[in-house]
Amino acid sequence: MDTYTFQDIFDMDFLQKLIDSLSVALQVGISIRGPKGERFTKDSDYCRFCRDVVKKSPVGRARCDLSDRALSAHNDEKPYICHCQSAGLTDASVPIIVEGRHLASILVGQVRLAEDVPEEEEYRTNARILQLDEEEFLEHVRAIPTITRAQFEHILDLLSLLAGQFSQLGCGNLRLQDAIRSLESQRLLHQQEKTVLETLAEKDSMTGLYNRRKFEEVADMYAGQKGRRICMVSADANFLKLTNDIFGHKAGDQLLINIAKIMDSLAKSDWLVARCGGDEFRVILPDTTLETALDYCRRVARDCGKDTTLSLPLSVALGAADWDSEKETLQDCFSRADVKMYQNKQALKHEQHVPEYIMERLYDRQILSRIVVDHAAEMAQAFSLCLGLSREQAREVGLAARFQDIGMAKLPESFYIRGQSRTEEETLRIRTHVTQGYTMARQFEELYKVADVILHSHENWDGTGYPNQLAAEQIPLEARIIHIVGDYTYWTMPTISGGNYPRDAVRRKMAELAGSIYDPGLTEDFFRFLEGYRPSEPEPDAGEQD
Repeated sequence: MDTYTFQDIFDMDFLQKLIDSLSVALQVGISIRGPKGERFTKDSDYCRFCRDVVKKSPVGRARCDLSDRALSAHNDEKPYICHCQSAGLTDASVPIIVEGRHLASILVGQVRLAEDVPEEEEYRTNARILQLDEEEFLEHVRAIPTITRAQFEHILDLLSLLAGQFSQLGCGNLRLQDAIRSLESQRLLHQQEKTVLETLAEKDSMTGLYNRRKFEEVADMYAGQKGRRICMVSADANFLKLTNDIFGHKAGDQLLINIAKIMDSLAKSDWLVARCGGDEFRVILPDTTLETALDYCRRVARDCGKDTTLSLPLSVALGAADWDSEKETLQDCFSRADVKMYQNKQALKHEQHVPEYIMERLYDRQILSRIVVDHAAEMAQAFSLCLGLSREQAREVGLAARFQDIGMAKLPESFYIRGQSRTEEETLRIRTHVTQGYTMARQFEELYKVADVILHSHENWDGTGYPNQLAAEQIPLEARIIHIVGDYTYWTMPTISGGNYPRDAVRRKMAELAGSIYDPGLTEDFFRFLEGYRPSEPEPDAGEQD
């Protein structure tokens, strides 16, 4: 409320006309000024004295300005009367107060009081001070009629009543303006709420795409436009359930958001891209050829494949069909696109190897070393064959060795920052990676058989390992094998967090731990195996160059 100005609540054109009329009727000069002397109305001069004589002089103009500012600053409720500082005439001010604030003053001037007429010499002195012609000054000042103090006070009473009316009018105008602003604010808020509700009614809140309701509404509209060239695209996000099961629903939501962004960014402005529930997306492509629709599908699949920000591959199955409006309904067209999508989904199942993708992310984040993992898998398979296991069994041991730490993908990356010590709670949480790995392995057909081996790959011979504190031959043979091979590989090869110890020192250390950490008989078999083992030459690992 304290930010409003005098001009905000009064009609200044009307006030100018009122002041001009009052000046003529009352035969006094009148103007309305702000508290600092700023002009709100032009000066209404009923005579020429001030305008044509006094203000011709620079000194006179300056003194008039000083008088006006002094009068304007007066904010007492009663009128203030004084002599002007230029010609010795009588001035007065009547303040206008609105809700306790001094917004303006009515200034009154060009008054000669009969009881206070100076001697001629005093007028001449004023003329000389103002550097004006004394005779001209006298001539014009004598032309100003005199009034009695009583008459002047009546004029001020009238202007005080007027100022009071201004105050009441100002208060009323303020309240009216507040009411208008409130209504305008409510109207704007209503419009915003309406816009939000309309958006919610047709947009998917998570992805920002259109929803099923909007899709069906637009599809119904196009369904009646026989002969129009329209294509339909059916899309289904891959690995949503897997992402939710392994990494949680927040990760699943992000998967859908990323797909939605790609599909929307590659669509033309007149296409409608909608999320119709769960992992299902649909696109209506009006005035579009089938080749353009297929190209759109290829570009969406390509850009999804480039996105490596998620723990699982960003992948979407797509199918497209063009509408033959003479032979089928638009829904029939979409059904054909749906069939194509499911065919694409089946093909993608055989093309995408999710466990390997997860491991690639662990390599990229330098949580695991590709060289160490490859070497451990190769050695575990070779050692298993040396122990007399079948080729299939040995292959499964190598597979378990390769993916034994896949569960680390579910742990916060901050746990693996080099040079940062871990709290006891973080250490305990890191140990859950084997149970996480077990859960993940059971999700994949290629790892299902080795899930139990992964679960027990960190159990110790004396029962101090984790997660189930199994001991001795309670621990599966395959798990005992990859425990020995994994630790040996980790210690003897250069790793992200250390390693690269002399092989003889590692063998001595492992011999000391045989019977507590490792199966003692299996450890001796491993040492004999090492005597004749020659690993294949590893490929350079970019993650190990620093």
